[in-house]
Amino acid sequence: MSRKPTFVILLLSLLVLALTVSTVKPTTAADTKFPKGGTVNVNTSPQGNWPGPDFNPYHLSDRDGTRAFIYEPLVVFNPPDGGKPTWWLATDAKYSDDLKSLTFTLRKGVKWSDGQPFTADDVVFSAQLVQKYPALDTGGIWVGAGIDKVSKVDDNTVKFDLKAVYTQADTLIGQFLPVPKHVWEKIDDPVKYLNEKPVATGPFSEVTFSPQVYTMCRNPNYWQEGKPYIDCIRFPAFSGNDSVNNALINGELDWAGNFVADITKTFVAKDPANNHYYFWPEGARPVLLYMNTTKAPFSDVKFRQALSMAINREGIVDNAYGEGYPAGAYNPTGLASIRYKDWISQTVLDKAKESGIGTYSPDKAKAALDAAGYKVGSDNFRMTPDGKPIAFKIQTVNGWTDWTNAAQIIAQNFQDIGLNVSIETPEFGAWYDALHSVKYDASMGWATYVRTPWDYYFHQMSTSLMTKSADGKLTVQDQLWHGWTSPETDKLLNDFTQTTDLAKQKEIVNQLQTAYVQNVPSIPLMPNWNWYEWSTKRFDGFPTQENYYAQGSPWDTQGGALITALTIHCKDDKMCGQK
Repeated sequence: MSRKPTFVILLLSLLVLALTVSTVKPTTAADTKFPKGGTVNVNTSPQGNWPGPDFNPYHLSDRDGTRAFIYEPLVVFNPPDGGKPTWWLATDAKYSDDLKSLTFTLRKGVKWSDGQPFTADDVVFSAQLVQKYPALDTGGIWVGAGIDKVSKVDDNTVKFDLKAVYTQADTLIGQFLPVPKHVWEKIDDPVKYLNEKPVATGPFSEVTFSPQVYTMCRNPNYWQEGKPYIDCIRFPAFSGNDSVNNALINGELDWAGNFVADITKTFVAKDPANNHYYFWPEGARPVLLYMNTTKAPFSDVKFRQALSMAINREGIVDNAYGEGYPAGAYNPTGLASIRYKDWISQTVLDKAKESGIGTYSPDKAKAALDAAGYKVGSDNFRMTPDGKPIAFKIQTVNGWTDWTNAAQIIAQNFQDIGLNVSIETPEFGAWYDALHSVKYDASMGWATYVRTPWDYYFHQMSTSLMTKSADGKLTVQDQLWHGWTSPETDKLLNDFTQTTDLAKQKEIVNQLQTAYVQNVPSIPLMPNWNWYEWSTKRFDGFPTQENYYAQGSPWDTQGGALITALTIHCKDDKMCGQK
């Protein structure tokens, strides 16, 4: 993408498609043809009763919708629109000629929900806040983007000076969520702050909360005139997939993003005129098996390689998912074959297949464990090379039946090669905390795709996402949940950001693919399809297969859920009054 003044953000050669402005544009006063009102009932994922009213956008444990409907980014990079920038709180961004600074122009006329103006002071304050409190920098903008300092140019312009050339800084900073200076500067401890009554720029800022249900309602000062069409978004709590699906099938939910078994029979057939689903294949992110590489036996790359050989990925797809799921095993590079087809190295794939990594090869897995000294003991389970018994657990989220079914198949695969493995199903919060503190054995988890393969490998392998406290406590951000990094891959990740030459970037990605496949820091299992269901009984305007204007899953935090929430509307005035 060009950095030239004619159009401003991103790489010169990386994604030339971004040279056209996104087709998803903020609305104007003329866009008022739909009836106003109504409360949309939504489920993003079953997590049990909501543990508390946490609407701090810098918390990893924030309530669903905080980073989609309450707080907004500077820029939305909409995947169905080719990842092109959709200008949001910012209207422009330019790198300096030496690429050592990045300047954002902010949208004029935006107000916080309490009526105060949104200005450069807010962005500068917010950026400096997460610098002062690194625990809040969950997007990794300071370390990840290599920011040296941030400063106000004028009321509508903010400049980020970089420590070194870093051509991915615009992506990281563009997704940053500012908070209001006039509110947050009075907070004594923003790390512990739950923000129960948020002041924000997003379309739904007025919050009411209980452990059973919380509701986000219309921002009275929202900057997109005439929007949102709906009044509120309501989040009832559910204990698991089954309870969500029962509510969806019984017409109690308008919008969901959940795995539904036999979805055509159980959901669509219940009301064919109104019940719909679409699992966008090009947006698929991988489901991974994470291993805690900070402790044995997962710290041994030979052990991790053997685990990759032992997993029957097609068996998982056939038995845990079924209808609507893609056939075949997932790519061992972790990269989606459609989205990144021009980046994936066939040489790397061929070598992985030859070695058995990423391919169901239980005999090769047994041989690899034998060769590495993991012998079978008298109890028919394997031991470490120094004779200690191996027993570990695979964690997945309580109530996430698809992941639990997949984990059970994986556990059986591991038992078949002589490993003593069981399943544990903590509640979502405990599962998430265990990943970020790297206090688990093995775990089901997801990964991140944004715009290029660099994004995936950055979130999987960058040391910048790892912090240690003075007492040695380890914390990881994003999806560095396995705790594995290396100086070699750090250098490759950095080298990618130092060039705009597409050929050089592809060569670097080839080396990153090789390192990822050889070291197996995590194990790609299958595409994590973008589960997305909706009912048009009361509301319309959702993304459809024919008009997939945004990623429709309500749990999306890359802008899709935000764009969708601003587009859906009541079918008529009568429906606006129903709940």
